[in-house]
Amino acid sequence: MPSRPRRRVLAPVPALILGAALLAPSATANAAPPPDASAPARIELVLDLSGSMNENDAGGQTRLAAAKQAVTRIIDTAPEKAPLGLRVYGATYPGQDRKQGCADTRQVLPITPMDKTARADAKNQVAGFKAVGFTPIGVSLREAAKDLGPSGERRIVLVSDGEDTCAPPPPCDVARELKAQGVDLAVDVIGFRTPSSARSQLKCIADVTGGSYADAGDADSLTANLSTLFRKEWRTYQATGKPVEGSLGGCQDAPLVAPGQYLDRFTGGRDLYYKVKKRPDQQLQVSATAVAEGGYDRGSIITVAAGPPEQGGKPREWLREFDQSMGWADIITTGGRSKPGAGEDKPAPDDTGCIVIENSVTKAGDKPMQVELLIGIADKSTREAGARTPQPRTGADAEGGFSFNSATPIGPGTHRQSIAVGEAPFWRVELKAGQKLTVKAGVDIPGDFPASATTGWGLTVYNAKREAAECSRKAGATELLAGRTGRIERVCGPSQITAEGAGSSDAKGYDVPGTYYIQAQVAEPEKEARGIVVPMSLTVEVSGTPSADTGPVFHFGDTAAPDPAPAAASPRDSRPAAPADDDSLIAKLALPAAIGAAALILAGATFYAVKRRRTT
Repeated sequence: MPSRPRRRVLAPVPALILGAALLAPSATANAAPPPDASAPARIELVLDLSGSMNENDAGGQTRLAAAKQAVTRIIDTAPEKAPLGLRVYGATYPGQDRKQGCADTRQVLPITPMDKTARADAKNQVAGFKAVGFTPIGVSLREAAKDLGPSGERRIVLVSDGEDTCAPPPPCDVARELKAQGVDLAVDVIGFRTPSSARSQLKCIADVTGGSYADAGDADSLTANLSTLFRKEWRTYQATGKPVEGSLGGCQDAPLVAPGQYLDRFTGGRDLYYKVKKRPDQQLQVSATAVAEGGYDRGSIITVAAGPPEQGGKPREWLREFDQSMGWADIITTGGRSKPGAGEDKPAPDDTGCIVIENSVTKAGDKPMQVELLIGIADKSTREAGARTPQPRTGADAEGGFSFNSATPIGPGTHRQSIAVGEAPFWRVELKAGQKLTVKAGVDIPGDFPASATTGWGLTVYNAKREAAECSRKAGATELLAGRTGRIERVCGPSQITAEGAGSSDAKGYDVPGTYYIQAQVAEPEKEARGIVVPMSLTVEVSGTPSADTGPVFHFGDTAAPDPAPAAASPRDSRPAAPADDDSLIAKLALPAAIGAAALILAGATFYAVKRRRTT
């Protein structure tokens, strides 16, 4: 008897709903180029090293020490391919001659990708910074614009503790000048312990160029705000995986995929097929995430199914799951597992089954859409080897990641950071059957926040199958702001984690012990709200007595590690990746790497289901 398809309902909602997650192929398929993606923004950090940065009022240390700490973190966390430069002013001339002091601006790190060598050089430069001089902000902005070059997406991130001491040119006039020249760049500004007399000048720079402004009073807030400004340029959803090209014509010519994560793409309205090895004593997990950066139509649905190849039909004997997702998120995701227990599934000829990802997301003529495919196998050998989980992070290291794979591991407690409107960070929590999970996410909306009728604050929880779990019986996962400002909080739970296959109708997606993912987001913001930095907090509570039975342990291969996806080779130049032998699981079992499945934020409000629309 085929598995009965199930639909995850995120909250009580009206009829129009958005569909979700997609899977991508893997293993012994021809590698295919990942979907077209725009080059990362070229960013230059402009740092104030004027004499006032020696003030010892930044939470027990000097402003300079706090700035070094924050900039070093940016360098440490920058993606390897992210073009980053660094310019400083006030760093070399300690005298009183205004002409010399106001010319004291220099680029100490050219715009370059942050490979190992560039990262080490940048950190050495930062360690030697001294604050001695004037504050030539306007001149430095002009030079930074030249550093970034004449084309492409470019941003300047300015950190200053005061106003320009060298005008003319006034910094805001320089910002207008750059805009008048048609220069396509924005300036984000952090005022570090900035007096009110300087704040208006710095905010003007951001406003005129379409950038963001944020205040910072100590080392922690400077680090958090600076990290947020860089994250919003570097990290939307970071799709990762081994490039693969699924068959569009059915199971017969489909590529063979082994446990691991793969990166494919939807084209037109075509489904994707793959082959997979699974013995009758093994349990299979298939998860798919479609990365819909450009939006998607109402009513979009994603389905994953697997089983022995069906003559003239689609496989479904082992598993079939689909999801309909209500707006506001840039991913559509779902996942399923075959039945637990040896011999419960119908065997496939030569132990070779078929996987299909049904594409009801894209249509003919649409741009290709990235799809992550995650394949996992559980059996006696993986259970004996056991699961290994990452150490939970705290403090500044607990900033959310930006995909399932880069979800930040955290434990119970309250975690605080800044969030840029438009980003949707992920965290992960390890849970066992018998435990209860409660998640609270709060955000502080400023009084002048430009909210629209559809803007909301959302919180979503995903289980280990990358499948959305119900947030609350009383409310949807997203709460519309409706013009409100100040503190807004969403709560998911408490939710009981049950053993897989326990059969509880009340599980609501919490019937899979293991890794749970959390995502928070200010959703559907107005264009002018994007990039505004707001403080948020995430509180995780875990209660109850964990069961001694860990349940199945899945092996996801080495490709499920949270690393950037490798550059794809041409299908004709790539060698197929060899599938894992049935007997090689234990030897290859490095442990299920940190696959992250993070929350697809903001499903709809119970009373107002506004869907995410396809952008044109």
